[in-house]
Amino acid sequence: MARRQPPPFSGSLLDNAGVRETEQPPPDEALAAGQTAERLAAGVGAVVPVLATLVLAVIGWQTPGYDPIRRTVSRLAEPGAPFALEVKLVLVSLGLSLVAVAWALDRRLTRGAAARTLPLAIAGLGIVGVALISRDAAHAAVLALHRLIAVALFCALATAPLVMAGRLRADPSLRGYAMPSVATAGLSIALIAVGVLGVVLGGLPSGAWERAFLGLNLAWVTLLAIRLLRAGPTGPIARR
Repeated sequence: MARRQPPPFSGSLLDNAGVRETEQPPPDEALAAGQTAERLAAGVGAVVPVLATLVLAVIGWQTPGYDPIRRTVSRLAEPGAPFALEVKLVLVSLGLSLVAVAWALDRRLTRGAAARTLPLAIAGLGIVGVALISRDAAHAAVLALHRLIAVALFCALATAPLVMAGRLRADPSLRGYAMPSVATAGLSIALIAVGVLGVVLGGLPSGAWERAFLGLNLAWVTLLAIRLLRAGPTGPIARR
């Protein structure tokens, strides 16, 4: 008697084992999802800095004895401050919004953009750092680390517009923002020079100086994020 032949094999080993292969999304769908994520990141960068500025202003006004001219924002997050936790959460949100804008720019500008968006990402992480390692005059090591992070934050934020200006100039949708970026960096560096001189000579109104410096650069980030929202999409979908 002839031996009965088994049915022919069909499909992959995973199919025959009862495991369904993972389907990959079409390339156009993946690109569209990436562009949506870029717009969300840009939207965060356009909204969060404005909200953070308003919330911190209200908290400073509600904090007894707080002088926004003489005292920095980090004083609002000191141990024992009435709104310390709220200030920390606001600063963390603000820092992450800068990282989000840096990520969106990195995806859009491509070709060497990662190195140019790095200072902005470092500045965002620096804001997160000064929030998590809050100013504490009772512990010298913590205070020194807080100040070190703040210095790195200020330096990264001052250089971010200048470093990014060249790549912005190469993008037709963002080209008009290149010169304002250079101007922002120039003003930031001038403010740092004034700050150093004020520390050496004494009498620097640290709160007013910090607000002027951060206000200038956060305005730059916010306007750049708005420009990203208005810019057209990139990639194969946009070229069709």
